[in-house]
Amino acid sequence: MKKYWEIIEFILLLLVFSCAGLLYIGCEDSYMTVERNIVDAENNIPIYFYAEATHSDGVNTWKPIFTYYIYQMKEGIYDAYFHAYCMLGDSVIWSGVQPITVEGGKRIWGEFVSDANFNPEWIANVTPMAYVSVEY
Repeated sequence: MKKYWEIIEFILLLLVFSCAGLLYIGCEDSYMTVERNIVDAENNIPIYFYAEATHSDGVNTWKPIFTYYIYQMKEGIYDAYFHAYCMLGDSVIWSGVQPITVEGGKRIWGEFVSDANFNPEWIANVTPMAYVSVEY
């Protein structure tokens, strides 16, 4: 009788772990694929950009203006985003995103004027950074 109970226990455990394994295999993170297509480094478009400081509307403040030049080699029209941010030391002190439309085989010049107002003493220590991400 004890032997039969051990066999039944073994079969039940085997069924439970088989079901758990099938559930694990069946789980799919489809939403991760969409997000990865937007932010994945392989989908970023190489760009040339520069930033210059201009006098802001505030008294004795400045703001960066980003000018970018991009080129997409893949054919088609894509929604893209120009991401700009400024760093002071190891901290991001400002960031902004501008939607743009990228067409394969065409060059695009653009400008992104930030809404930031920075202290004039920071002008020598602020590092402007940028990239373009594409949603395929």
